[in-house]
Amino acid sequence: MRTPRFFRLDKQFAKRLVFLIAAVLASGCSGRTPVPVGVVPQEEYVSAEDEEFGHQVLSQLTRSYPLERDDQAIERVRGLVNRLAVAAHADQHPWNVFVLRGDDVVNAAATRGNYLFVWSGMLRQAPSDGELATVISHELGHLLAGHTKPTAMEEASEIMAKTTGNIAGQIVSTQPGYASLAQLAAVLVSEGIKAIVVNPGSQRLELEADQIGFFLMADAGYDPHEALNFWAKMSGDPHTSGSGLQFLSSHPASSERLETLNQLLPQALERYEQSRGVKPRAAPRPHSAPREEFDSFAIDTPIPKRNR
Repeated sequence: MRTPRFFRLDKQFAKRLVFLIAAVLASGCSGRTPVPVGVVPQEEYVSAEDEEFGHQVLSQLTRSYPLERDDQAIERVRGLVNRLAVAAHADQHPWNVFVLRGDDVVNAAATRGNYLFVWSGMLRQAPSDGELATVISHELGHLLAGHTKPTAMEEASEIMAKTTGNIAGQIVSTQPGYASLAQLAAVLVSEGIKAIVVNPGSQRLELEADQIGFFLMADAGYDPHEALNFWAKMSGDPHTSGSGLQFLSSHPASSERLETLNQLLPQALERYEQSRGVKPRAAPRPHSAPREEFDSFAIDTPIPKRNR
C-alpha cells in the first residue's frame, strides 16, 4: 500500500522540525524559585508603572463588562480583600478592587499594581464568604508571589512557541504539494509547543497560587474546608471541571487542585486554629514595615483619569 503524499515529508524537513522542538523545550524553564509550602510571600513594592499597567487592564475590561453598582456585592468583596491583605501583611499599599458585571462569567483575576477583578458570576458561584475567600486568596497569591510579572525565560518561551509555529509553516510551504497546509502546520506546531513548554509552567503557578491562598485564608480565619468544598463543586460543574484537552489548558483541572489541597489540609487546619486562638502560634512571621490604615479600594466609582 502506497503512503499517501500527505504524510511523506523528507528527512531534512523532519530533522529541522525536531531541532526546533528541541530548542523550544530547552528554553522551557521559567527561572522562578518555587514558594515553599506554608509560606505566604511578602508584598513587593508597587511602582507607578505597575499601577498604570493595572489601570490599562481595567480600561480594557470595562469595555466589555461594566462596573457593578450593587453596594452589598462591592462591600462583600472589599471586606474579604481587606481581611486577607491584613493577614498577609500586604496592607502597606492600596488595593484596587473592582466588581465587574457579568453573571455568566465565573471568574476572578489579578494583575500588576494590586488590581483585583471579580465578576458577578463568581459571586453567585461562591455564595459563602469562605468559598469566595478561596478565590480571592488565590488571586492574592498570584500577586504576592510575583506571578503577574513574567520572567525573561517565560517571555522567551512564549516567543519561541510562536516563532516555531511560524517557521514550521514556512518549512511545510516549501514541500511540493504542501503549500495549502502551511497555515495549519503553523497553528498545530505552535499550540503543541505551547502546551509542552508554556502551559505546564502556567499550571505550576496556578497550583502554587492555590497553595499560597490555602494558607492565607487559614491565617485570615477562613475554614480551609471551604476551599475543598468550592473546588469539589467546581470539579462537578461541566463548564469548569476541565476536559480531555486539559493538556492544552493553562489552568489545572479542578480535580487536580482538590487532590493537592487535600494533602495540605492538616497543615492548613493548624494555621486556621492558630488564627482563631485555639492553638498558640509557634513562630510569628517577620514583618518589619509598619502597617498603614488605608481606604483606597477603587470600586463603585468611575474609572479615574490618569495625570500624565
